[in-house]
Amino acid sequence: MMNSMCNILKKGEKYKDFEVLNVFEIPDYHSTGIYLRHLKTGLEVFHMLNDDAENLFSFSFRTPNTKATGIAHIMEHSVLCGSEKFPLKDPFVTMSNQSVKTYLNAMTYSDKTVYPASSIAKNDYFNLMSVYGDAVFFPRLDKEIFMQEAHRFEVDDEGKVSIQGVVYNEMKGSYSSFESVAADLALTSLLKGTIYEKDSGGDPLEIPDVTYEDFLAFHKKWYRPDNCFVFLHGNIHTCEQLDFLQENFLTRLEKKFPGLDISEKARKKRLDDFLSLVTPKESQEPFVLYEQGPSGDGGEDNTVLVNWLVGRSDNAISATEKVVLTGILCNHDGSPLQKALLESNLGQDIAPQSGLFSSIYSSVLTVGLRGVKKGDEKKVEKLVLDTIKELSENGISQKDIESTLLTLEFSHREIKRGHGPFAISLMARPIYGWLYGDGIENQIRLRSHLDEIKSKIENDPAYLPNLLKKLLLDNKSRSLVVVTPCKDYSEKRDMAEKKRIEAYLSSSSIDSIRKENEELHAFQQSDDDDSCLPHLKPADFIVDGRPIMNRVHTEIDFLPGYDKSSLPFIKNEENTNGIIYFDIGFPADILAPSDYPLLPAFTACVTECGWKNLDWAKAAEECALHTGGIGVNLLTMEGPDTENAKALLKKYNWIRRDWIIFRMSTLEEQAENAMQLLLDCLTGTDFSDDRRILDLITEAKNDFESSVIPDGHIFVSNRVLCNCSRKTAVDEIWNGLSQYYSIKKISETPLPEIVTIFRRIFAEIKSGGAFIHATAEKSGFEKLQTLLPSFIKKANLCSPKAPREASDDDFFALTKISGKDGIDPNSECFVTSSTVGYAAESIAAAKYEDEASYTEEVCAHWLSNNLLWEKIRTIGGAYGAFCNAEPMSGAMIFATYRDPTALLSCDVFEQCIREASSLDFTKEDVERAVMGCYSHFIQPQSPKGRGSTALTRLLYGICDEDREKKILGILNTEPESMKMAFKTLASRLSEKKFADFKKRAYLSGKKRQKDDGFSGKIVSMPL
Repeated sequence: MMNSMCNILKKGEKYKDFEVLNVFEIPDYHSTGIYLRHLKTGLEVFHMLNDDAENLFSFSFRTPNTKATGIAHIMEHSVLCGSEKFPLKDPFVTMSNQSVKTYLNAMTYSDKTVYPASSIAKNDYFNLMSVYGDAVFFPRLDKEIFMQEAHRFEVDDEGKVSIQGVVYNEMKGSYSSFESVAADLALTSLLKGTIYEKDSGGDPLEIPDVTYEDFLAFHKKWYRPDNCFVFLHGNIHTCEQLDFLQENFLTRLEKKFPGLDISEKARKKRLDDFLSLVTPKESQEPFVLYEQGPSGDGGEDNTVLVNWLVGRSDNAISATEKVVLTGILCNHDGSPLQKALLESNLGQDIAPQSGLFSSIYSSVLTVGLRGVKKGDEKKVEKLVLDTIKELSENGISQKDIESTLLTLEFSHREIKRGHGPFAISLMARPIYGWLYGDGIENQIRLRSHLDEIKSKIENDPAYLPNLLKKLLLDNKSRSLVVVTPCKDYSEKRDMAEKKRIEAYLSSSSIDSIRKENEELHAFQQSDDDDSCLPHLKPADFIVDGRPIMNRVHTEIDFLPGYDKSSLPFIKNEENTNGIIYFDIGFPADILAPSDYPLLPAFTACVTECGWKNLDWAKAAEECALHTGGIGVNLLTMEGPDTENAKALLKKYNWIRRDWIIFRMSTLEEQAENAMQLLLDCLTGTDFSDDRRILDLITEAKNDFESSVIPDGHIFVSNRVLCNCSRKTAVDEIWNGLSQYYSIKKISETPLPEIVTIFRRIFAEIKSGGAFIHATAEKSGFEKLQTLLPSFIKKANLCSPKAPREASDDDFFALTKISGKDGIDPNSECFVTSSTVGYAAESIAAAKYEDEASYTEEVCAHWLSNNLLWEKIRTIGGAYGAFCNAEPMSGAMIFATYRDPTALLSCDVFEQCIREASSLDFTKEDVERAVMGCYSHFIQPQSPKGRGSTALTRLLYGICDEDREKKILGILNTEPESMKMAFKTLASRLSEKKFADFKKRAYLSGKKRQKDDGFSGKIVSMPL
């Protein structure tokens, strides 16, 4: 069918006002590429036409930033705040509320801005395209929108003046993260004189420099059809999409931009002008750059980064070469450069900024160490250069080459879906080719490109050494960046902000600021008529009384265990492109509660410290040669009390428990070697490498510490839930702020003591029985069938044993964190160096098996996209605010992200609940909210994701029948039930019997906590 459709468009022909520039097959992705240009406006379109029902579009623009004012970032936010056809304050959020989208986003990069969206429903897809296209080409761009998204001065009730703005506060959060600041410095050090030297997101110290006039001029200059590239992916016919673009946008753009010069000469000049902004000058000599980054404790250990400007990737081969070279050096901990750094004693662990940054005009390769003592910076650089020189002169291990190539082969074969559709990753290279004028077809990476590089390696022994020499050893465009944690970093930026406010007040007045704020707030609170936005009907997704939903087929088999008992074997047959995803779960709940805080450190070490006759580096090398990785996850489960769940609990003793799951993936042809490696890991790991254990624990501690500020909303959400149930307590123990204190304590504990505990834990969980799970094709299961009997016997696997008896209070006790107690026992504030904050609150809500929970899911979605968005993001200036129903725990949680007034936001949340309880919802209001809520339940998944989801649902005790009932309940939500649900939630805010569910947690800077006042427990965290 696809080929017959493609026959309509041929290279060199015209379709209406479009010229077909090229048509070519892309067999690796089962697609036909169709590349066109609009003859009147110059807009370019590239469609990867295939059988994928999840269609995606994106509008991309070249948007260079010559200053760090963040103007492109501000524009990305602002165009989504209303347009000609959709004159709402925020149609983007309104569509999120009512669409069955599978992806909806906008991203500002250093030199481009991209607006992608996708859906599995054709009508919804075109609804999204109509809103996005109108937004980017015909936005309102009112002065109030600029003030809201960019920057403004505000006066609080006490007369204190501050700078606010959504982008402003978002970037204050970015500049509160040491790792983010260090990553920017690594890049900008080599990109002087280009736009990449400037922070495209915006430096909060410079964002207030951008004016409204600058803002309007930026859109006029860059948001033009001759500077736009439309990427399409999926099965909707190309001609139908071209007709839609013409009818909805291009005819209007022809009038908006009459007489556009889209000649070849004009196009070349525009491209040359752009390239002049992005082309770096190569350094004549390597240099050193010393800078500072934010830190709560101001420790003296530095992050040291060695960086190279490794040049253009003007085609897929040159791009793949750089990926291969980076993989050989740093594919895993046993790779030669990474291993040399880890064993050097010069730092604590590999710097998280390490890697190849290839999405800009000239790629940058970074390698480095975190936790380097002062004075050792040059030693790190020397070690890096000496290691590369040795590899160039003495050759690269064949195993390092093979493991890198296998990793790339695995990556190419694996069908991935992360935070969006697979097409998101596919669109990057065509956009890159258009952006820099390299051509589209030259940038799409194919297996043939990897085969070509393999051939070069096999036929030319000097190929890789020469590549090392050319890109790294002889490359003078190199920098050594040393970033020192500075306790005063954030304070200095706060002082700079204060001086700006004082300077502004010298020529303005409090009254004039208040007047501007009143006008802005009136604009923000004005009613919108959203009837102009199209939406779908819930009834369209109910067929014969059953909802359309994702269903997965799971087969449960039983295999003879070593002790002759039955071993659960859970199977999900999927089209995995010849990959086997293999899991073994050991029960964590046979351990004492006191062992639980140690398990994250245990799982960080158990597959990474070597086994049997393999040290950790050799084990890593063998894993890279034969697997897609071996790792460990911790899972804690609770489930509904439905009759179906009770039946499962009665039938299987391994439902709804805590698990330590070893996970491995492998190509079918490598399955035998991979299974042997996993077996050796399970039977031969003895934690005898003290130095490696210490390094892994230090790395885990550093990673955890660096995640707290950027992911503060997750941590405060865990805190407010942690006493709802045993499961939420375990979540906090393993993943929450209490784990921060646990990992610090572990890192300070004598190593022999830790090793003894790890050995005991490993022995105990293996004696507790296991389950096996696999996601594979039929041929993969046939392969496993020949390997499993011996594997099970040698691993001494048997069916899961009963859990250890323990009370919920034992786990609740482990979530307690010491601090300065206040008069409010249900509130906590964790004080850090961050210049923005995060807030969370939990309140009592219906449980999963209660039909009221269905409506509460819709209420939570509606709140996130209506009142909370308006009051906390639009008016309050926080970057994000959201509400989630947690029916397994019987709670509803609210949280904010990068929030300038975090300690005030929980009161706003409760006000929103009460306000919603007094509203009369129309049927259309509810239909819109239902569709947005329902979209979460029909998100497509990768084969691996489907298998993993099926396992998780089974372990929770959730069956398709219960999910179907829940989704049907959501789709059938009525206005009256929504109003009653909000009234119930509002009543629970003050009822004493629900007081234990009402918890608040904040993560905030010291200055903000002091300014806003706080009556709960205060915990200082030196981050």
